[in-house]
Amino acid sequence: MNTIQRAHRARAVLCLAVGTALSTVAMATGGDVAREQAPPALVAAVRAVWERNAAVQAAEAKVIEAQSLAQAAAKPLYNPELELAVQNADVDTRSIGLAQQVDWSGKRRARAAAADAGTRAVEAERDGVRQSVALDWLRGAAAWQVSQARVALGAERVDLLAQFVALAQKRLRAGDIPVLERDLAELALQEARAQQAELLAEGAKARQALQSVGGVVAELPPMPDAPPAVDTRALPDAALAALPEVRRAEAERETAEARVTVAERDRRPDPTIALTTGRVTDGPFNDRLVGVTVRVPLFVRNDHRAETVAARANAEAAEAGLRDTRTRASAQAEQARESYLALREAWIGWRDSRAARAGDRAALLQKLWEAGELSTADYLVQLRQGLDTELAATGVRARVWQGWADWLAASGGLAAWLDLADVPAASNQDVSR
Repeated sequence: MNTIQRAHRARAVLCLAVGTALSTVAMATGGDVAREQAPPALVAAVRAVWERNAAVQAAEAKVIEAQSLAQAAAKPLYNPELELAVQNADVDTRSIGLAQQVDWSGKRRARAAAADAGTRAVEAERDGVRQSVALDWLRGAAAWQVSQARVALGAERVDLLAQFVALAQKRLRAGDIPVLERDLAELALQEARAQQAELLAEGAKARQALQSVGGVVAELPPMPDAPPAVDTRALPDAALAALPEVRRAEAERETAEARVTVAERDRRPDPTIALTTGRVTDGPFNDRLVGVTVRVPLFVRNDHRAETVAARANAEAAEAGLRDTRTRASAQAEQARESYLALREAWIGWRDSRAARAGDRAALLQKLWEAGELSTADYLVQLRQGLDTELAATGVRARVWQGWADWLAASGGLAAWLDLADVPAASNQDVSR
């Protein structure tokens, strides 16, 4: 089996595998994203990448840290104080006291609310890291498999031109063509070999990009021939609000507002109540001592007004940041949808076209050239055009998957497509130990 036959067989096997892997597209109503789920092998590969990726592990650790801090913020703010006093003088005193500062203004509730909002922000950040890693892997996997198809096409081009050079050499010896035409064929072969080296370099780059996020080439499942279709309507507000970056901005706004409450509560003094009991000895007299003390701090030298002003300004900035994030997310979703639809339509059109593939066109061109109906220059021009077109169309397939990844990122459809609702999160772990 020669290289050309192997390339055709590889394309046939790929189309068969990806054709059976993709199920019927199920479109969500109300302008929602497509809810078709990815093949199970692809879902398993993404989960394996998450387990190996250091950025995901770091994000999970930050969630555990935030949850622990939230638990700490929910605990009582002040601990009781035990006081022992002994005085030996004209009057001897022995006393024991217990003092407790009272959270009179609700500082603990305010700080717990701020910590809970901060935890939600960190969880949204974790989800964004997961999404980014998964989509980088998806882009890398598609780029790697497409690069292998392009390398196979490039090898087919080299083989075709090598066969043509051999035929041209025979016809030159027979006196059918001049030396110039043989040299033209040889130059075309050398150019094809140089272009094949570039395709191999692109494949190495795609492999490196895949491995940089924890992907393993040997574990790559076959990618579907084309990603599913999407709804052409605008992204609904509910889907927009569920995006990780919007959720994070919303949680940061809530955190900033909660910190305003914390700053306001910090301006209110909390009294300390102390109970003391003991005995007083004065010569033959021995009396029991009972005392109640109330201490209230006076915010005279520092009334903490500046902290409140700063917290309100931070809350206003967080509110503006949320509006900006929503606006950008909406525009990005619209751009990603339009780009993906255009790329997918172009790829589907090429895939379903009836145009002859490069190998078939080369065989026909060679017959016309041997019959003298085509000059060497015309043969090379038409052969190069057919091969370049097929290579370009194959490259569009990688761009389609990149567009699909961009659409998943912009629409928040990654979890639904990969069916990742049951992925264990740091929020489900016990952080009380």
